[in-house]
Amino acid sequence: MPVAVRRYRELVPDEVAEWERLVRKAYPPGEVRLGAELRWAGLDAETDYLIRFHEDAELRACAWVTKRTATVSDHELRVAGIRGVVTDRGHRRRGHGRAVMERAHELMRSFADCEVALLFSSVMAVPFYESLGWRAVNGPVTCEQPGGRIDYTQALPTAPVMALALHRAAELPFGPIHVHGFPW
Repeated sequence: MPVAVRRYRELVPDEVAEWERLVRKAYPPGEVRLGAELRWAGLDAETDYLIRFHEDAELRACAWVTKRTATVSDHELRVAGIRGVVTDRGHRRRGHGRAVMERAHELMRSFADCEVALLFSSVMAVPFYESLGWRAVNGPVTCEQPGGRIDYTQALPTAPVMALALHRAAELPFGPIHVHGFPW
């Protein structure tokens, strides 16, 4: 399966447009999305990577990998993150999303400064992520919004934050987590 990784800063306009088309196809305009009322972090040219799966010369699935800073139980650390996991509606349940996520795991494990990865899930995606080794965080998880710090786990109780240990010796976060900045 052809899965490619590109840094955000290396994407050409056609590749960005291809990604935008897939997102519009997966989430048509006007469709209500969980968390739409929140402000989400923008893409970062220095830290973000796009993982893409193509089939028949078409983008079928993708995910973004990022690096951010978080505070876990009063200890500041770098974490890898997953965001924007999208699979073409007409091509779901064929292993495309799994292929993208497995490649994302490989990339995140290559980050020497990250022991743990976090993602902000939807309730419907929890079984998928659990099948890949992710576990729901007990929270609370706080993040920034334009009006100040919020408890994300309280604001979106059906959208769990999930964690993945990137190395055998890494422990999953326990205790309160504060994501510096907007959620991704």
